[in-house]
Amino acid sequence: MSKLAAFTAGYSVFEITLSRGYGDPEFRENLKALYSQLGAGKKTVFLFTDAHVVQESFLELINNMLTTGMVPALYEDEEKDQILNSIREECGKLGIYRKMNL
Repeated sequence: MSKLAAFTAGYSVFEITLSRGYGDPEFRENLKALYSQLGAGKKTVFLFTDAHVVQESFLELINNMLTTGMVPALYEDEEKDQILNSIREECGKLGIYRKMNL
């Protein structure tokens, strides 16, 4: 039903694909891919079912996403700098450059 509702609303569905040895590092990489899609302005539904809970730590990360909108320590400092540099110019055009302390 969620996939049908997403299709009807014109949203894409982002769902992790489990594989042998899938763990926390792979889950974090999938979350980075999800945030990249969302940051690009793509309307996306994150489909996460009970079958995707391979480790209980996944639930903690999902809880952080739902309560604060972010996952602690998801990006390394170098990755954060790269992301900030990629949006710096657009933020300046919108006049929010100073607000973000870039």
